[in-house]
Amino acid sequence: MSGNKKKNENCGATGRGAVKKEYGGLLVVCQFVLLLLLAATTHWRNVHLAALLLFIASLLLAGWAVKVMRLGHFNVRPTIKGGALLVTHGPYRYIRHPMYASLLLAGVGLLLISCSWLRLAAFLALWLVLYYKVRIEEKLLADHFPDYSLYQKRSRMLFPWL
Repeated sequence: MSGNKKKNENCGATGRGAVKKEYGGLLVVCQFVLLLLLAATTHWRNVHLAALLLFIASLLLAGWAVKVMRLGHFNVRPTIKGGALLVTHGPYRYIRHPMYASLLLAGVGLLLISCSWLRLAAFLALWLVLYYKVRIEEKLLADHFPDYSLYQKRSRMLFPWL
């Protein structure tokens, strides 16, 4: 990679990428349904410091990621937009998917407020959905950016310590 960004030269979704793109919409719907389920079943009067700190960390990480990525380039579907740039600075210097990491931090915060088997199952399902989205994106990014494997070696998928 030259510098912190590299231009994407061809972003057409054909073959395997097109099939994954179809799953992308379903994964986004699942992601939001599971987040809504966690939020709707939270006993908000029980918010404590640990949960509040996780929410703050989640918002800060998401805000930082969106600022670095630039809002117009942000994409909730596991696809690559035309003219995409590989961003490797800001939070992306340490983790490749800070937005997904921020959702997981918020999910843990919601789970800490009021835990139940249903909520734990919803969080685990959310983790699986996000992990599957990450795997799809990793493959697409590796196909579009020749130096992506080098970036993978020097950064973590979701959390710097994992």
